[in-house]
Amino acid sequence: MAFTTIPKSINVEDFMYDKHRRLFLEGLNETHFDLVAGHFVATLEKLGVPADQIKEATDIVLPLRPIFEQGAAKAKNSAEEEKEEETRTLLKRLGGEAALEAAVDIFYDKLVADADLAPFFAGRDMDQLKHHQRQFMTIAFTKIPDSLDVGKFMFEKHEKLFLMGLSEMHFDGVAGHFIATLNSMGVEQKLIDEAVAVIAPLRPIFEQGAAKAKAREEDKKEEEEQQAHLLERIGGEPALEAAVNEFYTRLVVDKDLEQFFVGVPLDVLKSHQEAFMRMAFSDSVPDDLDVAAHMRAKHYRLFAIGLNEKHFDKVATHFVETLQHLGVVQALIDEAVQHIAPLRVVFEKGLKK
Repeated sequence: MAFTTIPKSINVEDFMYDKHRRLFLEGLNETHFDLVAGHFVATLEKLGVPADQIKEATDIVLPLRPIFEQGAAKAKNSAEEEKEEETRTLLKRLGGEAALEAAVDIFYDKLVADADLAPFFAGRDMDQLKHHQRQFMTIAFTKIPDSLDVGKFMFEKHEKLFLMGLSEMHFDGVAGHFIATLNSMGVEQKLIDEAVAVIAPLRPIFEQGAAKAKAREEDKKEEEEQQAHLLERIGGEPALEAAVNEFYTRLVVDKDLEQFFVGVPLDVLKSHQEAFMRMAFSDSVPDDLDVAAHMRAKHYRLFAIGLNEKHFDKVATHFVETLQHLGVVQALIDEAVQHIAPLRVVFEKGLKK
């Protein structure tokens, strides 16, 4: 290129400086240029190039010498400027406190106008929120103290919001508004990217926060379900009434059991059965009630005509099938059976003391 035609679009001085900048920082100067030029002339002479052509070639090369004279100083100054720029905090490069003040105002205007985010700001003191946001950004865009556990800090500050459903999806929405805010203020993309690089690592906190909140809610729900009486978990009074009606419909048509219902008003039996199940499944059995003795007394006449544990087993089977038919989950059926199973021994003994 140098020995033909140099394109007008190329600034030779800038080109040479850029290509040798790293070497200038390592000490390259005009003395080295002179050595290189000497080797260049010696090479041409050894190749038998005529003296006038060598002179013509060196006339093209020698004007580049000042670049090497000034290159070291220029590269040093440039490196110092870059270092100084790097040491300036991101906050200062974004425009300082005044820019931060304006950015937070615009930022929060965007947040509260977002339908997906607005519920998290309902009833909150916006001035206080903005104040806290400025404090956090001041730390984040200057230097975060080594003593500050950012992950723990962010989780604790948003713990209540995680319970309201705050998640990484909302974090993405907030980040989008943050970028839009900086764009609207004319901040150059390089600085926006740098600011985003500070904030982006916080996203997993919102993923984990949402997961922890969900797990906590599930534990709470499970605990509440466990604390609720079996009767409530089965479906309450309506479910109890439906179960007893179907239960007795099954019992009176069972060939092995029908004899025990002859001449007995079913409405009365159903009423007594509901009362017993209500008591058994709501943990409201009186402390002074001897359930086994009570059951023996209620079935005394039936024991006399042959009622025994085999009939108890058939009744228990109809009870389980009734609950299954009504769509009660197996875990609750198993729990209900646990209430009834201990009574089998009463039917084994019957009239025996």
